[in-house]
Amino acid sequence: MNKNLLKMAIFSISILTIMAGAAISPALGEISQSFPDASETTIKLLLTLPSVMIIPFIFVASYLTSRFSKKNILLVGMVIYIIGGVGGGLVSSIEMMLVCRAILGIGVGCMLPISTSLVPDFFDGEERTKTMGQVMASTNLGGVILFTASGFLASQSWRVVFSVYSLAVVSIILVYLFLPKVNPVKRSPDAVRLRLPGSVYVYGLGALMVVLVMFSIQSNIALYMVEKEIGDARYAGLIAATSTAAGFVAGLVIAQVKRLLQSYLVAAILFGVATGFGIISLAHDPLLMGVGVGICGFGLGIILPGIMDQVSRQVAPSQIVHAMAIVTSMIFVGQFLSPIILDGIGVLFGNITIEFTYQFLTIGILLTAVTFFILSLRQHILGPKQTIVPKNIDKKQQA
Repeated sequence: MNKNLLKMAIFSISILTIMAGAAISPALGEISQSFPDASETTIKLLLTLPSVMIIPFIFVASYLTSRFSKKNILLVGMVIYIIGGVGGGLVSSIEMMLVCRAILGIGVGCMLPISTSLVPDFFDGEERTKTMGQVMASTNLGGVILFTASGFLASQSWRVVFSVYSLAVVSIILVYLFLPKVNPVKRSPDAVRLRLPGSVYVYGLGALMVVLVMFSIQSNIALYMVEKEIGDARYAGLIAATSTAAGFVAGLVIAQVKRLLQSYLVAAILFGVATGFGIISLAHDPLLMGVGVGICGFGLGIILPGIMDQVSRQVAPSQIVHAMAIVTSMIFVGQFLSPIILDGIGVLFGNITIEFTYQFLTIGILLTAVTFFILSLRQHILGPKQTIVPKNIDKKQQA
């Protein structure tokens, strides 16, 4: 097994999952103009509706891994992905476009829990942490290219943007050629009765909150630029690419950042993200907005792979797919709830502008950062508590 080629296959799958909903975000302004009768919330559903379908099919795919090989499930999921993704640009009504987005979500749901479990399947120890960071870095590098391309394609025609989903053909080839076909793992009765530790659900809730906040960039940035009259789809694509470019850098330096900040990691990252949203809310030109988005993207590039890495270390090998399914489903719950909750907050406070949304997030994240800083400082003074890390009790079964 060539691990470099295996990594290429894993990286390609991860790129597909990150671009699933957000690839068309630079075109939302143009789509909104093409369907003037559609509400702003309906337009945003084009980004978030896939999340609704992703969530149940994550657990369907997780169950199927005990009956079929992960490779076969991935291949089927990618075919569905192409049908739903490319199909969105071929339909003539907003309703049919939403149907295609739902189909896209089914495909992603079949891929996601498997894609996040492949690194723990084939890599251990420090190599696992390093590969997790590389996956995030490569995903964001691909996102830079895709978001930039999407912005330029949207400036020509919003329909052309949907063609980026055809890149799944490349992933199908890589997975077919280089991903080993591992037989489904049959769980023993003891493994079935083994419950997931509560920390998995805590990490899942954390991932939900992180994505709920961060997805406000993908769902709002194109509309925000129209609102402030500071750019078109090309600029929106470049700014979205700034976020993923910063995430790429974060994926490369995540180990060094964790060593540097230690127990203050979460507080420091949240301070940075609050600063980023503050800059976005004050920006009146694309350059400054790009700086703010980039800072936020760096924070996301540190937090999410860190959560995934910790979850993989909390459970036994036979539980990894199920644990990843739970955390990943929470990520997409966050995506779906993001426009609903943030728009609802605007209605509650009597200010429905996107600028107010970013101001609200700035204050909320800053207060959260202060809370984490106080907790970290208290821990530093009193000393860390001893914790018991669950052992991978069924390694023999995996072997």
